Amino acid sequence: MDASEYKPPLTGTQQFLFFAGVIMPAISVSVETTTHICAETFFDPIPSLWYLLLVVFVPIAQFHVWFAIRRGNAERLRLAGWLNSFALGISIFYSFVYVPVLPLAALTLLFIVGLLPLAPLLSLIAAIVMRHHLKQLSRKSTQKTFIMRKLGVLSALLIIAALIGAIELSATVTRYGMKLASYHSPPVRAEGIRFLRQFGSRDYLLRACYDRSGLASDIFGYFFTVKDPVTPAEAQQIYYRVTGEPFTSAPPPRRSTNFFLPEGRFNSDRDQGRGRITRGLSLANSKIDATADAEGGVAYMQWTLVFRNDSELQREARAEVQLPPGGVVSRLTLWVNGEAREAAFAGTTQVRETYQQVAIQQRRDPVLVTTSGRDRIMVQCFPVPSEGGEMKIRIGVTVPLVLEDPNHVQLLLPHFVDRNFTIRDSLNHSVWIESRAPMSSDSSLFMAGRSTPDNVTMGAMIPDGEISRAETAVKLTRTNVPTWSKDPFESSGFLIQQTVEESVPSYLNRIVLVVDTSAAMEDLSEQIATAVKSIPPGFDVKMVMADANGDDSNLASGVDAVANAIRTATYAGGADNVPALLRASDLASEKPGNNAIVWVHSPQLIEMYATEELRQRWERRPYGPLLYSLQTGSGPDVVIKKLDGIDELRSSMPRNSGLDHDLKTLFERLTGQSKTYRFVRTSRAISSVSIPSDAVQASDHLARLWAKDEVARILSAHDPSLHNAATILAVRYQIVTRVTGAVVLETAEQYRNAGLTPVDSGTVPTIPEPEMVVLLIVAGLFLMWLIYRKRRSVGVRGCPV
Repeated sequence: MDASEYKPPLTGTQQFLFFAGVIMPAISVSVETTTHICAETFFDPIPSLWYLLLVVFVPIAQFHVWFAIRRGNAERLRLAGWLNSFALGISIFYSFVYVPVLPLAALTLLFIVGLLPLAPLLSLIAAIVMRHHLKQLSRKSTQKTFIMRKLGVLSALLIIAALIGAIELSATVTRYGMKLASYHSPPVRAEGIRFLRQFGSRDYLLRACYDRSGLASDIFGYFFTVKDPVTPAEAQQIYYRVTGEPFTSAPPPRRSTNFFLPEGRFNSDRDQGRGRITRGLSLANSKIDATADAEGGVAYMQWTLVFRNDSELQREARAEVQLPPGGVVSRLTLWVNGEAREAAFAGTTQVRETYQQVAIQQRRDPVLVTTSGRDRIMVQCFPVPSEGGEMKIRIGVTVPLVLEDPNHVQLLLPHFVDRNFTIRDSLNHSVWIESRAPMSSDSSLFMAGRSTPDNVTMGAMIPDGEISRAETAVKLTRTNVPTWSKDPFESSGFLIQQTVEESVPSYLNRIVLVVDTSAAMEDLSEQIATAVKSIPPGFDVKMVMADANGDDSNLASGVDAVANAIRTATYAGGADNVPALLRASDLASEKPGNNAIVWVHSPQLIEMYATEELRQRWERRPYGPLLYSLQTGSGPDVVIKKLDGIDELRSSMPRNSGLDHDLKTLFERLTGQSKTYRFVRTSRAISSVSIPSDAVQASDHLARLWAKDEVARILSAHDPSLHNAATILAVRYQIVTRVTGAVVLETAEQYRNAGLTPVDSGTVPTIPEPEMVVLLIVAGLFLMWLIYRKRRSVGVRGCPV
């Protein structure tokens, strides 16, 4: 056929080419960019702006080629040929991408949605047919037809392949690094983490952390992992190791937000402590009222919280709270329609199941408090009403004062370590403390209130970022005399006696220091090294770096060597601390004596190594090495949670005067340079003891602290048959422990259905509200005035005229 014999395609063919090459790609792009239906169901075919430009290019290019063929115009054949070749390459690429969903598309052809996955294939067919017509049209053209030749098509396809390869280079490199980082060999894993920190894509890492990554492309990188793909659980660990942050700290991948975390989804127990802020949920008010008994070494505080929800959906407010050392929740209250409702205390499993049933199925008003590690609790309340609704709760905490020495104690304040609600910069925690003993604080925020010789008050408005600082501690003085209190929970006549015991750990022969090498620790390395220098030069001290490869290259021995190693270490990403703790346990057990492990670390936000073996070390080795955990920042720690209940664990956060001071103080006590003081409480029948004449009666909160210690003692035997006894004791004394929790329900019927009984309002600890104190004073004065008036009127009537 010569040039003059060329005829445009028939009308039916033109309509097919226009539909398959222009209309379908245009509809597919429009639907996906507006509804993200494929991204929310299978994968994201348009994960970035570059991919959007590629898919938009196809219908535009195909329309130009179709128009040129329809008119039979060979004047701009070169441009049409290049556009057709590029569209052909893009269509081939996306046809491969959509291969996995083609069978499903074939089953849903009756629906318009079923045609969308076929758009790349239809576009490819249209491009091939158009190319055939372009070749026929080129025979009557006087232009050079290089693009119509096989070499020209190959060149265009190579250009498209290079362009797509450049777009996907970051994802391909990241997938290769993830493959190395998930390898079974520790040195290879370490090399993979270093590679990802330098070359990896944070966005791709984040996508890989979800069950459906949202990525449809990265065909080149796919070949690295087709045999053994990296699972989402492995990707979550790698993300933490690379960035030092949990994957939930970042917003979910773009265009997949509604799939990965729907706005209306109820956040259950498995979502606890994930650091995600829920849209529209905030803390509207916070008030802490406390009474401190310096002589008794005990305080009681009530933290009243009001949550507000400005979104259109009901929300669950959730927070992990760091209690003062040794603190225990002894009251929980929820306001329902303005009326205060008290909690029921029961076994942990029972209260959690009750909360889930009432919150999810009935959508009513429960609040739940359970433990979340040593001296930490998890608070959950649902639902916070939508459209500006509020939910008010109160948490009562019985706290042993911190002994500095027999004559000086401190009261520390609770604070959030993790939460899913916003705290505005303008919101302050209103703190009010009352005591009979003199009080002081290094914080300029505290102001003295009205005081009498028998009653001292202090108050402060403390920003959330300041409440966990050392300066907010309140200092009190006391006389070192025995104290006692009645036991309100024992009807047969028991009392609690308390004394101060001092000790020096002379049995300690070795300290093993475990230092976390996460990025968050870099600014603290000098403080740690300075504190290490306070250890006597001849003392046996060893150190294990937390991001080890499993050999001895990370060890250091001797004070000077340890301090130098800390200063010169590399701090990056998030370190896995469990292998180092296992190594430290072996080192501490090598030498006779109950030696100590001092673990200085940032919050371990994600579990990367099974902690069961670590827990087993203490459960199977009675009187093993003491583990002192000093967490340097705020946040949930999964390792501490897993070790909850281990009696040898001493967990705290630096609160006194900074990390270097607290570490130095700890080292001085462990090496025998200073004494350690602690309160010792015993329960005895009144008939069997005589109270010393100099003893002082203290608050009955001593009974709750004794019960907490007794529950811990029972559980330390690691005998499952004793758990029931520990649960019964904790429930009777109305405290939240590792085996018990507290839950408040809305109605009496809900309590009956759950087999729970709320505590009697007469047995809960209370603190008179400041307004109530004023009201009582006014009422007392008014009553005195009435008595005076009555007596005066009687006197007047009895007078002789």
